[in-house]
Amino acid sequence: MELVLNMELAIKKKSRRSFAIPALTGFVTLLISNGIGRFGYPPLIPALVDAKWFTVAQADYLGAGNLTGYIIGSMAGTFLNRYVGSVTLVRSMLLLVVVSFITCAFPLAYPLYFMIRLLAGFGGGVIMVITAPTIFKHTAPERKGLVGGVIFSGVGIGIALAGTLIPFLVSQGLETTWFVFAAIAFILTLVIWKGWPEGSNEKHIYVPSHRQSSGKGMLWSGAIIFLILSYACNAVGFVPHTVFWVDFISRGLHRGIEQGTRFWVLLGLAAAVGPVLTGIVADKIGFAKSIRISLLVKAIGVILPLVSTASWSLALSSIFVGSLALGISSLAAGRTAELAGHQHQKQVWSRMTVIFSITHAGTAYLLSFLFSIERSYTLLFEIGAATLLAGSILDYLSSRFGKPAA
Repeated sequence: MELVLNMELAIKKKSRRSFAIPALTGFVTLLISNGIGRFGYPPLIPALVDAKWFTVAQADYLGAGNLTGYIIGSMAGTFLNRYVGSVTLVRSMLLLVVVSFITCAFPLAYPLYFMIRLLAGFGGGVIMVITAPTIFKHTAPERKGLVGGVIFSGVGIGIALAGTLIPFLVSQGLETTWFVFAAIAFILTLVIWKGWPEGSNEKHIYVPSHRQSSGKGMLWSGAIIFLILSYACNAVGFVPHTVFWVDFISRGLHRGIEQGTRFWVLLGLAAAVGPVLTGIVADKIGFAKSIRISLLVKAIGVILPLVSTASWSLALSSIFVGSLALGISSLAAGRTAELAGHQHQKQVWSRMTVIFSITHAGTAYLLSFLFSIERSYTLLFEIGAATLLAGSILDYLSSRFGKPAA
């Protein structure tokens, strides 16, 4: 009897290890590539301008270059995966990000610096579409919510880490800042080098749409189309906070940049823990229901500043929106595995990531244009909340159309 109990305990420990190590590997991968590699750049813009490396306009365009690279990488990820194994591809992109940090430490000519930031974004895009599906394929169904949450929380932790380190590092010089980023990224890459699930270094098998089997997931089923539209609504609803939140608090409410930054840090911290919490909920009630509830809660977070501008309201708004920013991404990645099956998940998730990025960028330009005309923060939050409500409805329609794929 004791032997049986010991065997059961050993199996449970092995099971926990089998999902914990890959989850942490995915966590660190997104922390490096997107948490620091993508979102670690915006806080450096003032320092780049003050050091006279670039003008304000050039520094902003460098950020746009990184986003452009991210979109290209999102589109190219599954194509590259046809010829390069998943793990090999991700490792290569991590090393590309490390090299980009090193080269960014030098005041190079603007066109060259732009290309470096574009390549860093490219690496982040490839990693975003390959990492989660690769790990999900080797994760038990009852663990996918938690594992996805851990993976995507890496972005939030990376944002918080970069935001915490940058004020100190910048005082030591831009060169030091970039070299420290490179050192952190390289060491962490070595730590997780062998943390991928056994047998996960597979190439993506492309199946043309006319040869798809309905029993193994579809690329363009009604359920997937509505899910993609719902995810695009999530991108629109996130813009008021990602673009205007600090400005709204600092200038719109006349609270100053220090107060605005505090609520931004709170949003980032919420983004670090949100995916794990939504993942735990998804393991209990399912991905589909979790997505529509999360979109509703996020809509409440976006509309809260119009209900009250008291500190408690702004704090709750930061927490709701921040925690669900990446939380919904984690849920959407898990839902694609259900609807498309592992055979097509990378293709569907790639398309969703690209559509999200393009929608988010396009909405940022559109709302900036509207704000320049109307000078109304109210309009921005109303548009964001209404779109998130629409996204929740679209996700409901998605669940009515489709059942999990085999």
